[in-house]
Amino acid sequence: MFWGRKDAKWWPHYLLTLSGVMVVVLIIVSLLATLYPVPDDAPMVIPMPDDGENVPGPEWVFLLFWMPFWYFKGRMKKYLVFMTVIPILALIFFILLPYLDKLPLAKYLGKIPKLNSFMESAKQLPKGIKRSFIYGIPALAFALVLGFSFVATGHQAKILGCDSCHNPAMGHRMAIPPIDVFNYYMVDRARQIGVGKYRAGKESLEGNSGRFFQDTGDTEGGYKDANWQMRHMYEPTFTW
Repeated sequence: MFWGRKDAKWWPHYLLTLSGVMVVVLIIVSLLATLYPVPDDAPMVIPMPDDGENVPGPEWVFLLFWMPFWYFKGRMKKYLVFMTVIPILALIFFILLPYLDKLPLAKYLGKIPKLNSFMESAKQLPKGIKRSFIYGIPALAFALVLGFSFVATGHQAKILGCDSCHNPAMGHRMAIPPIDVFNYYMVDRARQIGVGKYRAGKESLEGNSGRFFQDTGDTEGGYKDANWQMRHMYEPTFTW
């Protein structure tokens, strides 16, 4: 709206522009909430455990960052350290981002013929939305990749079927969190993980005598650990 004006100030130019953007975001969120309502009428109608798959929800965002718990288990558990290293590196990158224009990147990028000619053409454009869009292509590409990752890792999760089991009719502990949550996770939950019956390295098989578990050699991890929690969200009817 006010891009390209040399006399643009925070008030009223940029503030009004950002307000307009937020109005658009609010409209989009409202439309999504109307088109994809939460399919949960509990306690009148209890949902099924598998309800909620493919229904957009805020959980999709953090599920992406929990995926290492799904894959890095057993002998690969040592690679979970990257869950802390990568966010720290990303934080450092964003801190240094305002200063990246001081680096002589243009000298090296200019050696790419097509990219150099493309940027030269962009420089000839008048300041405005079109020129800002061209300069923002890398950020838009990153946003698309990140958005695709959120959908790819989150849409299978049955995030809205929890009330099927976690309701008062199923018992006190199934409906109401423990009063002393810290003690529960540090003592009770830790004990369950330590003596867990269903360990992450076992796969379920059907035999003549019923269901049994075959050890795949990946015996680290256990009942109610982080890997179990991920499987419980993605396949609640099997992992409980």
